[in-house]
Amino acid sequence: MSAMAMHGARPPVWRRRVAASALPLAAVVAVALFGWIQPAFLGAENLVGILRQVAIVGIMASAMTFVIMTGGIDLSIGPVLALSGLVAVLSLDAGFGLFFALALALSVGLVIGLFNGGLIALGGLPPIIVTLAMLSIVRGSALLLGGPDLHAVRGQPAFSFLGTGSIAGLPFSVWLFGAVAAALVFVQRSTVLGLRVTAIGDNERVAWLSGHRTRLTTLSLYGLSGVCAALAGVIQASQVHTGSATYGEFGTELDVIAAVVLGGTQLSGGRGSVARTVLGVLFLGALNNAMNILNVPIDLQLIAKGAIIALALGLGQLRS
Repeated sequence: MSAMAMHGARPPVWRRRVAASALPLAAVVAVALFGWIQPAFLGAENLVGILRQVAIVGIMASAMTFVIMTGGIDLSIGPVLALSGLVAVLSLDAGFGLFFALALALSVGLVIGLFNGGLIALGGLPPIIVTLAMLSIVRGSALLLGGPDLHAVRGQPAFSFLGTGSIAGLPFSVWLFGAVAAALVFVQRSTVLGLRVTAIGDNERVAWLSGHRTRLTTLSLYGLSGVCAALAGVIQASQVHTGSATYGEFGTELDVIAAVVLGGTQLSGGRGSVARTVLGVLFLGALNNAMNILNVPIDLQLIAKGAIIALALGLGQLRS
């Protein structure tokens, strides 16, 4: 039996081209349509607002792309966001400096991510089970640390700048999102780690037999996901000037995964693009913003978002 027969023939070129161009085309059409219905949508202030709104999800989605490309998933990012932001706020309130607070918050995310990765890569446990359990553990830990109350940050202008400051007319959080995304695009396209991510997603055992350090790679990717979730948590705490154990409760993981899937990353692993994930993040952000401007009821918003995710999965299947 030939290799093509074993793995299935590649789909026709026209199908792959249609699937590959669907998201950019849909983004252009949607922006033009929303701008025609409500001209304020294309205003500079609103467009900058969209970028500010998607920065947090975008940072996490950029890292999640690598995790999903290996055939994994990280459902613990919402609680990690909450716990890390809370740790930063409580550290500042306790009198520690900004550098220590940020380092501690990011370290929390790193440790949780590495623990996830260790159980998955070294223990051989399913990613969905490990990270689902970690979701509960981290949320409980955050509630134990800070309770359900809001903890305000006072007299910390440098910390506030992370979420509310601007450089050259763009929010600093957007610059951070751009820096994270650009770095991971470079990693994916120009480093050995990017090659290993694709190899593991295609066939982890073959990648291991070929000499790739599959366990170390998986471990590092979950660590990266944890760090990016922690960074997102710090930014959110800075934006709202508070930390809380309840942040990231309402579908944060689903928004991140939706953006990655919408960007064409296969949930089964092996195929994905950080650059296209960024486009998926922007598309979802524009869609949410437009529906809010048009006063679309929340129930219809959820239906529309679910339909778009289903369509994205269908296009991914068409492409593969």
